Amino acid sequence: MSARADALVETELERQFLDQLRAASGEVDGPMERHCVRLFLFAEMLAAERGVEIDRELVLCAAFMHDAGLYDSISHGGVYTDEGGEHAARLFERAGAPPERVRMIADACAQHHALRDQSRRGTEVELMRLADRIEALMRANRGSGASSKRGIARPLSQSVLKIRGRLSGRWRSACASSPATPE
Repeated sequence: MSARADALVETELERQFLDQLRAASGEVDGPMERHCVRLFLFAEMLAAERGVEIDRELVLCAAFMHDAGLYDSISHGGVYTDEGGEHAARLFERAGAPPERVRMIADACAQHHALRDQSRRGTEVELMRLADRIEALMRANRGSGASSKRGIARPLSQSVLKIRGRLSGRWRSACASSPATPE
């Protein structure tokens, strides 16, 4: 079992989402799972830095499912971000979540690659988007250093460096994972 992901799970619904991710990926503590853990930890840290309350269960479940549409067992041939969101929404509906939470988890997954601010959809949706951008930038920085050549904004890069310097033990551990992680 993965100490990283399993240590984060606090509810039965979170366990169900982690199990779904593992079934879809066919791995425990594989690159996708580690990416999802880092994404959640960045979202959690961004919330703490901004002093905002978040629906922790929703954010962790969204982190586990945000890229799940890449896997054949979840995909139906559509846009993978939408399909991950639809799958997450179905799981929340089955668990009896109110419509607002169902919509928010679908949006958190579907909008995690949006170019513009998604705060109007909910704090959790915007934090997932920002966390995924940070994760992508850190992955690019671990590589050839070509991120600046790709035109990634300097303010975001400076934020990542600031965050990287403040990472506590569990965040530092999660970020030290394999550089070959999917988006």
